[in-house]
Amino acid sequence: MTRLLSANFVHLKKNRCFWTCIWFMVLYGAFMVYMNYWSMCRYGYDSTLDSMCRGYTNLMGFASALLVSLFLGTEYSDGVIRNKLVVGHQRHTVYLAGLTVNAVGVLMINAVYVGVVILLGASFLGASWQADPLTLLKAAAVTVLMDLSYTAIFTMCSMLNQNKASVTAGAILGALILCLMSGYIQSRLNEPKIYEAYTEVTDKGYVITREAVENPFYLEGTKREAYTVLNDLLPSGQGMQLGSGDVSRAGQMSLYSGLILVLFTGTGIFFFCRKDIK
Repeated sequence: MTRLLSANFVHLKKNRCFWTCIWFMVLYGAFMVYMNYWSMCRYGYDSTLDSMCRGYTNLMGFASALLVSLFLGTEYSDGVIRNKLVVGHQRHTVYLAGLTVNAVGVLMINAVYVGVVILLGASFLGASWQADPLTLLKAAAVTVLMDLSYTAIFTMCSMLNQNKASVTAGAILGALILCLMSGYIQSRLNEPKIYEAYTEVTDKGYVITREAVENPFYLEGTKREAYTVLNDLLPSGQGMQLGSGDVSRAGQMSLYSGLILVLFTGTGIFFFCRKDIK
């Protein structure tokens, strides 16, 4: 296992996609700091490290999809995985070594963005943390587990498909579908229960008054609970909650991420051990 990990880390260090993601996050972090500086100068908004650090969450699905699929796709296309099996490495150790290196790579991409934002935001904007240490700790824990769940999903998909092009396209499409699903779920959960009463004056001076009415699209009962569970379960839903600074359900999100990690890793190992490697 140690030799496999060493070899995988060497390959990761040379992987162009990994360094592209790293530099993209560096530039994106600098861009987020600049945009907050621009808003502060133009509108007088106060900038906090909390808000700037949350700017990456919706990108992690796409970053992990790209890194994992291209890294493992290259291992397949170059015959690296086949050679590992030929020299006597067990299939489950090959799988776990790939998962481990993928997870480290995804977490490093995440950490680079946060590090750039903290360094530039604190140095040039004088921004500080608004949230209390416990909230920050919860957000960090949910973030790490969210990254691991993304990694487990895309590692399973990549280890069970030897076609580099198709698995990369499928992983990106999967990340997009997850993002769209979570966007829809969030919009349904954010529907107001009642449309408040309001008064409007038209251009011709007519006064129109509308009474408060119930929102027919508001989710209640079992349906709302189901949507809430899905929102906490999907990594993309967790990312959207982190992006808005909501960690009120950190325990549920962490539990679901752990379940996804175990389920997809176990399923991936099971089928990889029975897969015909060409």
